[in-house]
Order: sequence, then C-alpha cells, then structure tokens
Amino acid sequence: MTRPAPVEGPTAWNGHALGEADWLLPWPPGAAPADLAAHVARRLRHGRGFAVIRGCPVAGRTDQECAAMCRRLAASLGTPRPADPGDFVTVADKAGLGKTDLALGLHTDRTPAPRPPGVLGLLCVRQAAQGGDTLLASGHTVHNRLLGDHPWALPRLCRDFHFGRGPGFDRRRPVFQRHGAGLRVHYNRRGIERAHHEAGAPLTPDERAALDAVDRILSDPRTVLRIPLQPGDLLWLDNTVVLHGRTAFTDAPEPGARRCLVRVWVD
Repeated sequence: MTRPAPVEGPTAWNGHALGEADWLLPWPPGAAPADLAAHVARRLRHGRGFAVIRGCPVAGRTDQECAAMCRRLAASLGTPRPADPGDFVTVADKAGLGKTDLALGLHTDRTPAPRPPGVLGLLCVRQAAQGGDTLLASGHTVHNRLLGDHPWALPRLCRDFHFGRGPGFDRRRPVFQRHGAGLRVHYNRRGIERAHHEAGAPLTPDERAALDAVDRILSDPRTVLRIPLQPGDLLWLDNTVVLHGRTAFTDAPEPGARRCLVRVWVD
C-alpha cells in the first residue's frame, strides 16, 4: 500500500502560529459584493481555507436584514442553499446541540442534504454576554499529525463511516478523502457515533481508537485557533478543509440582546 503523503501548503496550519493578518479582511468602504467575494475566494482556495470580513454593517439592521445581506454576499461566492429557520444560530428549546449555550466540538457541517456544503458562512449579529468564541482547526494539519504520530489510524479513517441516516438514504463517507490533488475532510464525532448507532453498526474498537486519535489532536491547544467574533464579523470557511466549533457561553437576559449568528451554506 502506498504511504499517504502529507498535505503541503497554507491550508496545513496550526492555530498558535497564526496572526490576524493571516485571516482578517477589513470591510472596505463602498466595497461591492463581487469584489469582497473575490478576496474571500482567494483566501479559501489559495490561503488558509478561511477568512473573516470585519466591519459588515449590522448596526441598526434587523436580524432578517442581516441575514439577507449575508445571503447576498454568499451568492457572489456560489449557490446558497435554500434558507430555513436554522439560518439563525440562537439558543432554542428542543433543538440540536448547535442551538444551545453548550460548547460545540470541532466538526465539519453535514447538513440535511445528502452531500456536505462546500462553504460555510457565519455572520455575527450579536455576541454572547460571556464566552461563545469560535474555534477553528485545519483538517489538513490533523491528517499530517496522524501521519507522523498515529499512522495506523489513517487507513481506517480513509474508509467510510456512517454520517447520518434518513428516509431512503444512508450518508456514508470517509473522514479523509483524496479528491484530485487535494484532500477533503469530513468529521463530526458526535454525528458519527449517533449514525452508527442508528444503523445498528456500533463502532469497533479499532474505529473508536482511530477517532480518538483525531480527537487528541483537536484537543491540543496548538492546533486550534480561537476567534471571539465581533458584531459585523463574517466568517467564511472551506467546509471540506476547516473544522469549526465554539466555547460554551452565557447569554444576556434580554431577548433582544442574546447571541445571534446568521448561518449560510454555499455550494
């Protein structure tokens, strides 16, 4: 078997080594959506795999107006997936983990559609009173660390796992998947465990050990970049390269002051 090659280039980064200049794009006065999209696309394709536009004009706009602005920018990057109530990332009753105030582990988005979106956008409309920082990690760095420290895990991680089930379909894909000269990353530990349970195919000890090796690397503070998104910050990331999560948070007591992000998926 051919030994996997490490991923070379700027997408294989460690959070502790990055500065704002590596990912921040200030909102230029009078900027057209197409111009901003061109800058973002270059960062996604030829840079670190993510970028933050700082200074989006959210002040004085309703949440719905902020969402519409975010979707207009998204349309300059590709084809936004249809809007749904999940476009607002807020705390909601009887919702999934993403709509709580709990910490969210590093993952790539799966979405209800059969294939994951290529790009994720998150626009911060309001911060939490405390916490709620965004966490990012390079899936390519995780791959390279595994290659050096836990090479036994990679063959299993390059084969299919269950990622979700639904009426008439069963989503299966590997954690690491070669695509031409690139490497796609799909990871959601909680989703994998739940999907394997629903499929009646519990994880084997070897599978669990391989996923544990991924989690050990993601728990290394050197791997992770922590960004406290400010109101008007718009994060774009390549959902096949960069994992995202968040820290736990405490919301303001007033409903109109609680943490709110707009989420959009782009193909």
